[in-house]
Amino acid sequence: MKRGAVRLGSRLAGAALLVTTTLTAVAAVPAHAGTPDAMRRCAEGQVANHDIPHLLVWGNGGGGVPVGRNPGNIIEPGDVFQIIPDMSSRVDPDDWEGGSLGPDGNGQAAPQGWPFPGLAQYSAVLRFNNNPGGWTSDAQQATAFNRCTVFRDNAPARFSFGVNDPGPGDNHGAWTFRVLIWKASAPTTGPMDRCSRNLPATGPQDRADTSLGVAGNGSFGSFPLGATPGNFLRQGDVLRLEPDYASRARMDYFFADHGPNGTNRPAAASGWPYPDLFELSPVLRFNNNPAGWVGDPVQATALGGCVLWTDALPVRLLFGVNDPDLSDNSGQWNFRLRIYGRD
Repeated sequence: MKRGAVRLGSRLAGAALLVTTTLTAVAAVPAHAGTPDAMRRCAEGQVANHDIPHLLVWGNGGGGVPVGRNPGNIIEPGDVFQIIPDMSSRVDPDDWEGGSLGPDGNGQAAPQGWPFPGLAQYSAVLRFNNNPGGWTSDAQQATAFNRCTVFRDNAPARFSFGVNDPGPGDNHGAWTFRVLIWKASAPTTGPMDRCSRNLPATGPQDRADTSLGVAGNGSFGSFPLGATPGNFLRQGDVLRLEPDYASRARMDYFFADHGPNGTNRPAAASGWPYPDLFELSPVLRFNNNPAGWVGDPVQATALGGCVLWTDALPVRLLFGVNDPDLSDNSGQWNFRLRIYGRD
């Protein structure tokens, strides 16, 4: 285990995956989409408000959106979502003699005594859970949502993926899913519309469309650039940060290269700069100069959708690396940053 935590300032408690924890209500908001418009944007393949393209559901432990041990809710009644499975991804349940299996398991209904009777054995399952109220609906096959689906549960929720295996401890591998959410509460005009249509952020009211590097050793990674950058992202702007998943940073001297999701495993509660966020990954923090941190640290890869910044404070973007020892790291992760300016 590496020693010596390197922090990007003091960490706020309760790290969350998405900037929904930093967003506060705005007095005057443009017309909202509503469920029909969110469904239309999904059907047309417009950019989602939340886009998690490389969610790993571990065969021996599951996964979730947002990431972490006790994350906040991310989807609300009336939102539209889609979960796209990578059917070529595999988990190997050692106690099954047929080899590795895709996210639909072996296709045979599990009997009583299994974690989810009636669902496919050795498959990925999905439940929605409200923080702090608990489960909002019954478990279903995780592969059942490969279409535009209205979220009809009666409370906001987070996604909780599990494995239908009575003994998952001897499983190996992970299934891969892409999770997209189109918010019914999203504005339909201005910067959100330009982002949703995947336009370059180069219009007269837009503010940034640039490549951005984050060093594995923490030596650079901010927007704007510089040692003490000024504030840039303003209330009413829309942010989109798209990771280059082919980019790699080397985390030690032994050729341990990692993409922008690091190990895809949440860090332990102690010994890591950003507990609950992915080990050996880039982490983003929003900071107002001179007031300080705004909201919790977020997974840098969680901002690939169109995110409306509604906090009254303007902020700069400061990146850290979730590694207790940066001294033996090299390389960098690459992102495309787009900021669509408010009208």
